[in-house]
Amino acid sequence: GGFGGENGSGNGASPRRADMSSEAPRPSPQPPVPEAPQSVSERGGEGQSASSVPKVGAFFDSHCHLEEVLQTIRRHAVAPSLNKHVHELSGEELRCWRALGWVKGPGEAFNGDEEAAGSADEFVNPTWEKLWNELTPQEAEAAVGLGYDEAAWNKNVWLLPRSTSWQDLGDELRRRLTMLGESPKTWAKWNGGVSVTGVAVDLNDLRSWHALYPREQEAAACLGFTPATWNNEECADIADCISNMFGGTDFQGCITQGCDAESLDGAKRLALSHPKVFVSFGCHPKAAWSYDDALEQKIIQCIKACGSKMLAWGEFGLDYSHPHFGRVAGNRRRQREVFARQLDLAIPLGYPLVVHSRAADRDTLRVLRRKVPRDWKMHIHSFRGSIHFMEAMIEEFPNAYIGLPGIVTMADPDAQELCRRCPLEKLLLETDSPYLPLMGHTYSHPGLIPEVIRKVAELKAVPEREVAAMMRRNVRAVYGI
Repeated sequence: GGFGGENGSGNGASPRRADMSSEAPRPSPQPPVPEAPQSVSERGGEGQSASSVPKVGAFFDSHCHLEEVLQTIRRHAVAPSLNKHVHELSGEELRCWRALGWVKGPGEAFNGDEEAAGSADEFVNPTWEKLWNELTPQEAEAAVGLGYDEAAWNKNVWLLPRSTSWQDLGDELRRRLTMLGESPKTWAKWNGGVSVTGVAVDLNDLRSWHALYPREQEAAACLGFTPATWNNEECADIADCISNMFGGTDFQGCITQGCDAESLDGAKRLALSHPKVFVSFGCHPKAAWSYDDALEQKIIQCIKACGSKMLAWGEFGLDYSHPHFGRVAGNRRRQREVFARQLDLAIPLGYPLVVHSRAADRDTLRVLRRKVPRDWKMHIHSFRGSIHFMEAMIEEFPNAYIGLPGIVTMADPDAQELCRRCPLEKLLLETDSPYLPLMGHTYSHPGLIPEVIRKVAELKAVPEREVAAMMRRNVRAVYGI
C-alpha cells in the first residue's frame, strides 16, 4: 500500500539509486550522515513502530541500505503527508503536491517532463477507473489473482510491483494484468506513478532544493521540508530507530551496503556507530563504469577501517535489466570485467560474496563457475532470477544461499513461487530497504523482517518461529554472526 514509490526520490518514499552504466552520467554524491541526527520519535503518520510488527523472536536483516533508510525515515518525519494516500490528503497538502508536480491528471507530465506525458487515451488503462461492481467476471478474477478484494480495489490500494519493467513482471503477472486491459505501453507510462481515480502520483522528484521554483520551495516548506531534508542531508538517529522502530531487543542486526563511491563512507560510519550494524563493501554492477584503481583502494581502506564489522564483499555482480544500457555490449563487457576483478580480490581475502544478478543468469553463472571455489559462501541477494538459476546455484555451490526480499509479501506470483521452491535451509531474508517494497508500508526498513518471516511461513506452511530460527541459523552460517 501507499503511494510513496519504493524506488522513489529523496523526497518521496525512498532515495533512488540511479541506473548507471558506462554510457550514463553519474548523479551528484549523497551527503554525509549528519553529526546530529534526528529522532525517529518525531515521525508523523507512518505507524511503522516496533510494536506494530508481529513478534516472531530474534531476527536479522541480511541486506539493506541503511543510510538511505535513515534519510527516508527523517523525510517522513518532517513531511508526514508522504505517509498518506492521495484520498487522505488535506486540501492544503493536495495543493502543495500539485504545486510540486507530484499529482497530475491523465496524460499530464510530471515535473515538466512533457515528452513523457503522452495522451490520456493512448496511455491510460480505463479498467483502473472502474468500481468493483463494474468489473467483468474475467476482470474480477484477474484482480483477485493479484490480491485484490472489493475494499482494496475501490480504495485504490497499490498491490503491484513498482519500478519493474513489463518484461520483468513474469508470465503469470503479465497474463492477469492483460486480462485487466494492461499493456506494455500503459504499464510503462504509469509505472513510476499510480493511476488513482483519474489522477497519477509520482514522488520520484530528484531535483535539488535550489532547482525548485520559488512557488515549489514554498509548497515543499509548507509540507514540512527544509532544504536539508529535501536534499537528503539529514538522517534519523540510528539508536532511536533500532529501539523504537526496528524491533528493539528482537532486532539482532543488519548488514548495510557500501557499493559505490557515494555510499562507502556512509556505510563505514554507520557500521562503526552501532554494535548491531554490520557492513559489506564492493562495487554495484550499475556503478561498474566508475570502477578504477582509486575506487578499489577506497573499498580496501573501508574494509580495513571496519575490521570485524566488515562481513562480506559486495554487493557486486551483473545487471542487464536497464531497458537501454542493459542491451549495450560494451556495458555488459565492462560489468563482467569489474565482477571478475572484484572476485580476484575477495576470494584471497576470504570474504563471503554478496552477489547481485538481474537479467544476467547465464553470465553470472559462467563467471562464478570460472572464479569461485565450489564450497565458497555466497548470498545471492534479493533474488529475482529463474528457478533454473536458483537450482543450479544450490546444486553446484552447497554454501550458496538465496536472498528473499519483502517483495514476496506483494501480489507477486514469481517471488512467491521462488519462496515455495527454495529449501528453507537455503534462504536468507532481507529488506533491500528502502528500495524494495513490503505490503502495507509506504517504505521498507530492517524492522519489517518479521513480516517477511510471516509470509514465508504462510507460503511454506511452517510455524513462524521455526522460520525465524532457521533464518538466524542461515545468517550465522554465511556471515558468522
